[in-house]
Amino acid sequence: MAIPSITRENVLAFRQRATHLHRRLPPGRLVEAAFAGLQDSSPRSAVLALHARVRDVSPSAWKDPRFVQIWGPRGAVYVVPGHDVAIFTLGRFPRNPLLASAVRAAAEKAKRAFRARQAQPGRDLSDRAVGVNFRELRIASMTGAVRIEWDGATTSWRLVEPPPEAPEPARLELARRFLRSVGPSTPKEFAWWSGGWAGSFGASTRGELSDAEQTFRSLEKELTEVEFEGQKKWVLRTDRSRLEHALSVETVRLLPAGDPYLASADRGLLVPQPRFRSELWPKSVWPGALLVNGELAGAWRRQAGRATVRAWRPLEPEVKEAVEEEVSRMPIESATKAVRWLTGDVPL
Repeated sequence: MAIPSITRENVLAFRQRATHLHRRLPPGRLVEAAFAGLQDSSPRSAVLALHARVRDVSPSAWKDPRFVQIWGPRGAVYVVPGHDVAIFTLGRFPRNPLLASAVRAAAEKAKRAFRARQAQPGRDLSDRAVGVNFRELRIASMTGAVRIEWDGATTSWRLVEPPPEAPEPARLELARRFLRSVGPSTPKEFAWWSGGWAGSFGASTRGELSDAEQTFRSLEKELTEVEFEGQKKWVLRTDRSRLEHALSVETVRLLPAGDPYLASADRGLLVPQPRFRSELWPKSVWPGALLVNGELAGAWRRQAGRATVRAWRPLEPEVKEAVEEEVSRMPIESATKAVRWLTGDVPL
């Protein structure tokens, strides 16, 4: 069978529809919107990502009992459905025996530190005082036994019973979630998306790529090849028809930094112009992105309820009205909500 050739429009439209950016879900369907995990590294990015996908999201949505906070892909703070913890933790567990042993050792160290802290109730013991640091806790989190709570200023952690699932099914499901949200793609891009653990060990990223390649081989019967811009990429067989026939999405959304739609290694696909790409993913703190009718059309930052938006092209009056409506409905506890439009070529 010939490998189908797809267009950039197909890929963008497929990803936007797959991640529920074409039409907001009914109120309460938060878990469905979070199937690929929600990065929450910037204060309440997870809530803003939910707002882009679900109607009537509250400012406290990240505390919904169906969610937990963990260190997830790329070592970032993530909000994920509680029943999916194994996918986003054990799914990243390294296959290399030496690295796997190091993860278990970090988990044992975290247990000892947690017991030491519990043995001295009432004392304000720092993590360093009980013999553990965040790097080790992030490594230990791949066992699924570490839960965190990040309130925008401080991170607290606790231990729970690890998921009973085996790592291998979790690894395969994590790859499915990846391909459902930012497919079609490659093992190299999956290694970037799911990785971040090699640096914690001081190891080469080659181990992450090797794991990703093994995962794609294990999913071989579920995948199909497509050709995109002269390269072979993979998509789930069940998504192939949706990808080939995906049409552009007409909607306006303000996506937070780290949004699932932005969490892909192929940034040149999302933003072809290098100067705009460097504005959206700078070396310092990332802004959010303005999505207009299928294309990323600007960047924005927020301070409380005030959003500063810099469009990369002139926007129609109705688009500006839609942006202002998005800000007015933003689930942020702020007495004032307003949009400041930034003009000129100075990045945010």
